[in-house]
Amino acid sequence: MGRKKNSSDFLKECIADALFILLRTKSIESITVREITELANVSRITYYRNFTSKENVIEFKLDKLMTEWIEKQPQKESASAHELSIRFFQFFYSIQDIVQTLIQANLSLLLLNRLILKFNDISTTDSSEYYRQIFISFGLCGIILSWMDRGMKESPEEMGRIISRKFFPAPEPDSE
Repeated sequence: MGRKKNSSDFLKECIADALFILLRTKSIESITVREITELANVSRITYYRNFTSKENVIEFKLDKLMTEWIEKQPQKESASAHELSIRFFQFFYSIQDIVQTLIQANLSLLLLNRLILKFNDISTTDSSEYYRQIFISFGLCGIILSWMDRGMKESPEEMGRIISRKFFPAPEPDSE
């Protein structure tokens, strides 16, 4: 079973990589499944067995990258907001070619959607907590897109510092 899953993941990666290559020069609407499968060197059956749309291919790639990143992170409780902010921007710096391709193709909302699904508890029944998480996701996505749009002049470490200082300030020590 593990071998079949690895083979399927490999083929899905090939399809996703082919789509991102094509997105650098063509709009998503003008890209055909035939072009994707020819570039990926897979059959159309393989494409349709794994994906329902080109957007679904992009979501797969983003989910895979984010899941791999999350799994490499130490437990959230052991890292400060500052450390997590830096790691977050280092991650997006490492996939900047993918994010830039999404921006250029006017598909950055797919990134926002994946951020919401990956980093939030969307099943929470507490309305205020749900909206707080959505607010943070929209904000972080906007900051990432703006940072990249401005040419990433600040390093991931600088961005981590900016975000942690402005949005997650250290609590003031109690004075008695």
